[in-house]
Amino acid sequence: MDANVPDLLTFYSMRMLYMKHFNYLFIFLFFNVGAATGQHKIDFNIKNYQNDTLVIGYYLLDKQLVQDTLISKNKKFELSGDENLPSGTYMLLTLPDQEFIQFLVSPIEQKFSLTFDINNKEKIAFKNAPDNQAFQDYVDFLMVKRPEANILRDTIQKLKEAEKDTEYFESQLAIIDKEVKLKQEDLIKTNPNFVSSKMIKVNTEINVPDFSDLANPGQAKYEYYKSHYFDYLDFTDPSALRSPYLYQRVNYYIEKLTMHHPDSVAHSLDDILHKMEPAPETFKYYLSHMLNKYSASKVVGFDAVYVHLVDEYYSKGKTPWVEEENLEKIIDRANKVRPTLIGKIGHDCEFYLEDGSPLKISDIEYEYLVLLFWAPDCGHCKKAMPDFVAFNSKWKDKGVKTLAVCSKLGEKEKDCWEMLEEKDMLGFINVSDKMHKSKYKVHYNVSKTPKVFVLDANREILIKDIGGDQLESVMDEIIRIEKEDAGAN
Repeated sequence: MDANVPDLLTFYSMRMLYMKHFNYLFIFLFFNVGAATGQHKIDFNIKNYQNDTLVIGYYLLDKQLVQDTLISKNKKFELSGDENLPSGTYMLLTLPDQEFIQFLVSPIEQKFSLTFDINNKEKIAFKNAPDNQAFQDYVDFLMVKRPEANILRDTIQKLKEAEKDTEYFESQLAIIDKEVKLKQEDLIKTNPNFVSSKMIKVNTEINVPDFSDLANPGQAKYEYYKSHYFDYLDFTDPSALRSPYLYQRVNYYIEKLTMHHPDSVAHSLDDILHKMEPAPETFKYYLSHMLNKYSASKVVGFDAVYVHLVDEYYSKGKTPWVEEENLEKIIDRANKVRPTLIGKIGHDCEFYLEDGSPLKISDIEYEYLVLLFWAPDCGHCKKAMPDFVAFNSKWKDKGVKTLAVCSKLGEKEKDCWEMLEEKDMLGFINVSDKMHKSKYKVHYNVSKTPKVFVLDANREILIKDIGGDQLESVMDEIIRIEKEDAGAN
């Protein structure tokens, strides 16, 4: 695992008030740079608040973390320090209701006050915080327009269901939409450097051209939208790190707009990380996050993304924050995984039959080979073995063979042969390597069992790390794809 993220406290039930305050057209937050030496002093005045504790938090990646816990003095709370707070989205969490209100911190707004009534959190007043106040005014405007728009939408829906004319109500809805856009444009034009202006600008709708004259307009729209998805997002701004918007944006790009294939994901990550490099802290946290994510991925084949990140960033000296010992472990793990990536040619290991006769993988005649590493004392092997046996019985006459490699070494190797009949494994090609001469545990990265690879006739790794209950459906898909490829050629 790479850089540790200080997960001090999860903010419970925070989404509730967030949605109440900001759930309209453009609600996600994006913030300006700020970490210069200075001071911060923010006063929180909460009317009718009975608790003596207030929690201040901030966003980092997909987490909400604690900045400070404030204890009241005469019912007043103060967040202060000798240095500037990093710019970003901050939250005050009230207790015991565990609801929160967001506020902005920017380089020019480090000393201000925030006032509201605990019984009416929707009305917030700021002092000496024109940026915060500008955004609050915008939110107040939306809260007036939103119910009007909802009524019109409901009316339009009912009229459509009744097959009645909706033109008038749609024109009224268009007027509200225009008013909202004009409000946004005015805020951006009047205060272009405000954080609140950047919030709105970054969520500007992407206007996709009409591609109806092309052969595949849907594909053209998708490619245009994806290529322009980050047009209004400045990755070089370090304060983006402490906003909920950046993580959601990046995650959507990877999970929804990128083809679910290791090569495609790696390419998208490179594109994002390249944009982040000028902001060292953002680059550090996102690269670390992505490395940890794909090192723990359960999706077959996505260990290739982990290896790619190690090769392109960690091995090339782009991670100065990683201690040498940890860096060596990260690189060593990638080196172990690399030979077993899908698409690689599996090593031609030489194993031994029960009578001691050597048998290399290349000695076996097969169209597809299920390479199964197992152990007689492995609980998961015992549970899964009936599935492997059933698969082998059904597919052994279709050019698919199962090479079962018992992973026990030395004196314990004799247990392998004693278990074959009990586990109904006599239909497999059963081998072992008690002296580990072939170094198969290195070549196939066998650290636990069962471990499965499906190889083609050229020993190319087609799939790996699947369960016995998945083998049949996977093999059906492999054969279907190869038939399609043969037909296309």
